[in-house]
Amino acid sequence: MNNSTYLNEDVDLTNCDREPIHLLGNIQSFGCFIAMRADWLVAFCSENVEAYLGKSVDEVIGEPLKTWFDRTTVHHIRSALQSAMITGRNERLFDEKVISTGMPVDISVHHNGQYIIVEFEEIKAERAKDEQFVRSLLTQFYRAKDSNDLIEQVTQQLQLITGYDRVMMYRFLPDGSGEVVAESKNFQLEPFVGLRYPASDIPKQARALYVKNLLRVIADVDDEVVPILPKVPSLDRQIDLSFSTLRAVSPIHIEYLKNMGVQASMSVSIIVKGKLWGLFACHHYKPKVPSYFQRTELELFAEVFALELSSKLMAENELERDRVRHVHNRIMSTMSTSESLVDSVAAQFRVIRDLVSCHGIAVIVDGEVRSEGLCLNADMLKKLSRSLNALAPSEVAAIDTLAVFLPGYVTEDHNVAGVLAVPVSKSPRDYLLFFREPQTRTVNWAGNPEKPVSLGPNGSRLLPRTSFEIWQQTHTDSCAQWQEQVITDAESLRVTLLEVMIRHVQEREAIRQQASQKHEILISELNHRVRNILNLVNAIVVQTEQSGRSLGDFVEVLTGRLVALASAHDQLTASEWSEVSFRKLLETEIQAYINLDNNIELDGEDVLISPYAATPLVLVIHEMFTNAAKYGALSASGEKGCVRISWSLNRGPDLVITWCESGGPPVSPPAHESFGMTMIRSVIPHELEGDVDINFHPAGVSATLMIPNRYLVVNTQSVDEQLNNQPSEDNQTLSSLPESALVVEDSLVIALDMQKKLKSIGIPNVCVSGSTDAARRIVAGRQIGLAVMDIHLGKETSFELIRELLQQHVPLMIVSGYGEDIVIPDDLVSVPVLTKPIADQDLKFTLAQLLNDQIDN
Repeated sequence: MNNSTYLNEDVDLTNCDREPIHLLGNIQSFGCFIAMRADWLVAFCSENVEAYLGKSVDEVIGEPLKTWFDRTTVHHIRSALQSAMITGRNERLFDEKVISTGMPVDISVHHNGQYIIVEFEEIKAERAKDEQFVRSLLTQFYRAKDSNDLIEQVTQQLQLITGYDRVMMYRFLPDGSGEVVAESKNFQLEPFVGLRYPASDIPKQARALYVKNLLRVIADVDDEVVPILPKVPSLDRQIDLSFSTLRAVSPIHIEYLKNMGVQASMSVSIIVKGKLWGLFACHHYKPKVPSYFQRTELELFAEVFALELSSKLMAENELERDRVRHVHNRIMSTMSTSESLVDSVAAQFRVIRDLVSCHGIAVIVDGEVRSEGLCLNADMLKKLSRSLNALAPSEVAAIDTLAVFLPGYVTEDHNVAGVLAVPVSKSPRDYLLFFREPQTRTVNWAGNPEKPVSLGPNGSRLLPRTSFEIWQQTHTDSCAQWQEQVITDAESLRVTLLEVMIRHVQEREAIRQQASQKHEILISELNHRVRNILNLVNAIVVQTEQSGRSLGDFVEVLTGRLVALASAHDQLTASEWSEVSFRKLLETEIQAYINLDNNIELDGEDVLISPYAATPLVLVIHEMFTNAAKYGALSASGEKGCVRISWSLNRGPDLVITWCESGGPPVSPPAHESFGMTMIRSVIPHELEGDVDINFHPAGVSATLMIPNRYLVVNTQSVDEQLNNQPSEDNQTLSSLPESALVVEDSLVIALDMQKKLKSIGIPNVCVSGSTDAARRIVAGRQIGLAVMDIHLGKETSFELIRELLQQHVPLMIVSGYGEDIVIPDDLVSVPVLTKPIADQDLKFTLAQLLNDQIDN
């Protein structure tokens, strides 16, 4: 483009971004250009075509390509075009020949959407062996310990191989500016490493072309461009040279390079995840054109290098993600839901500050503020929140200079220079804020970034800046810059906190609902229990009165029974109507009967009794003691009387209580059955579905009471020990173990652990499955002797599969992490349930019970 392009325009920085550098209508002089229509007839060619094809422009236009190349070369060009149209990149041919002139050429072929573009470059010397250098460059990949080391080593190698005076790695920053992060140069040149360049130095359309073309060569800034003929009358009809290897250079960029003192340049694009990550920028202070073969090798290297760099960056990011994940897990595992949300987050400040380096932290939730370390005052926090509310609601705001962000803010008054604001809700807008104090920060620019361009004569056009001397920009009211990785970590933290807040709200709502439900249940249970107790008291009074006793006897018997009833309820109340100790029930009852002349022995491991079973059991035990005190071993005539109460668990495991009296007067069966005896014989079978067997031997009364296991909370370890002490039954259990088992569990770790446990018990073949479909395929192919089922498998449940297996008479147990909150359908309540984590003894005991039940059936 000539300078007249800019005339009569408003001149500003957007001119550079709007300059159509892909429609310049010229090429550089070190090659030849032709453009053909779909019929392979030449439509345009460069003015220097005669030097390559031996014919003038007029003689070339309208002629077919085969006029200057043999059939084999034309075939190669056609094949290259097909490949180019598939890949969207230039295809290259090497060591071809123009038959009309005998010139050896390298060829580039692509389709620009309208024309077939073929470009030639003369081969002026034999290929040097060092041009095949990609393999040697790849060896640097294995030596580099991280991305920075990789960049340093490859930059040095590129300078050695290409021969450019200076090779720099130029990395683009989030704000569009760039920084030289690595450099290899001739010793007499001043260093550029560490210098920054404003975003305007590389306009938007230039960056877009860097993505399309991995390599760009400028041979000589003093070179005269070669026009493409015939010339077209308007800009919109110019040939698109976006993928041209010979495309001419913008006049503005030519002046920019001249101002830097650069004669020739080459850039190699680094594309990471589809975006322009950086450039290898090569400068030379004499004209220079690397061979076409070498440039092609460089393009290949650029693609491989980008993959390796991306891999190393991903590995480094994964380490950072692991650190963030660790912080996330610490927050999620220690976050309290019993406190208010603002206090729960504040309690995690020490953990959160491990993630983001700062001098202070604050959280704002529903207008409440908690802080630690450096912080703004309440008024300034409100002002900051209002300003933050004007930003996007779901983006982390990284503010290096609050004095710029907040009008009228004075850094010295608050000693807070910057803030990283993490929004954690949309309405109302709540924030987690990280504060940093002022830090003097110096940025070295390659020239004044505020003057990237200047105006030409009469203000007609833009001129690139002429000074590239180091220009230092010093900030005294800014904080240490919030790095891109820190902002990424803060984004992850935002997701964590949103999850925490959702969980907090859900759990608080669940607690509220549970409290409401529990309140209703307690009221209903209270009404039920009061009615039952009143009915029970009424029955005791009526039955006691019908016994034909004197008033004194009536009062004594009635009082004893009511005291026993009250005692049981006192213990239930003390336990908040949870399970109560059977031994403690006995010890409370026997206090009235212990004296110097008789003895009461208790023998058995402690067992917890459910609240429902406590009342009937206490009434029965009270009647037993009352009879023993009146007629048996604890009576006045039983001077050396003894009552021995022992209990143990059978294989149920049901509670078996043995009552044995000795040393009392001779006993005979009662002539008629009193209300007390009726209670002894009937209450446990009627209310608990248990058993009672009582015998009146002359030597003393003996009785056996059985309480079903559903009213017990037992120590399974002691039960397991009891089972281990019964060798004959154990042998039966071991001999009945199935040959195969199926574990259905969506957590592979848990499934493999269960598989290991079942094998150690003695089941040789244990299959595992993570879904019901996979489990059905296993069941269809073999006979399963046992199934261990998790209920919730990701997005599905296993209830239907459990029903199918039960119909096939497969012994089955459920394992669940829901504990007592598990909800089992009514038709599956008979299936044994184990709660995660599962102890070995629990598994063994349930397995023994399950398999014995199957044998009995």
